[in-house]
Amino acid sequence: MKKTLVLAGITAFLLSSTMSIAQAAENASTAPQKPAQTECQKQKRPDFKRPPHKGPNLDEQLNLTEAQKQQAKQIRMNGHEKIKPTMEKMKAKHEEIKKIKEDTTLTQEEKAKKIEPLKADLKKLKLEAKTIRQDNMKEFEAILTADQKTKFEQIKKDGREKFKKEHKKRHGRPCPPPEAR
Repeated sequence: MKKTLVLAGITAFLLSSTMSIAQAAENASTAPQKPAQTECQKQKRPDFKRPPHKGPNLDEQLNLTEAQKQQAKQIRMNGHEKIKPTMEKMKAKHEEIKKIKEDTTLTQEEKAKKIEPLKADLKKLKLEAKTIRQDNMKEFEAILTADQKTKFEQIKKDGREKFKKEHKKRHGRPCPPPEAR
């Protein structure tokens, strides 16, 4: 009698553990698979923080007057207000894309069909943001004197060269020049 109870207990234990293992295996097979990371994504960056600002700021480099500083500040604030709705729309589109990618009920083809128009919308929004930034830059350049404009062009050129150098160092491939973007 005791042997029968012990055997029944062992059998019940084995059956329940087998069922839980089978259920865990089934859950693992239905879980969404993440795409393999590229070599670049696998590399850890030392930190994501911007390095501290070194040297004089743009106002000091261009030797702006107090009136120019006030105008520049107003231009920046106006530009921020103009671009804010566009950036919010872009953020919403990115969230939609993320939700679609995480949806396990859709096939890859269905996901691609839903994501394609969102990416087209994002492309339009990025172009709109770029236009706003360019208009903002033109407004800023309009308040500069001829000497300040010359100095500003040199600062922009140096910044592009530095970006190319740093971008190549981090990612192993040069970025396209601003004209090609």
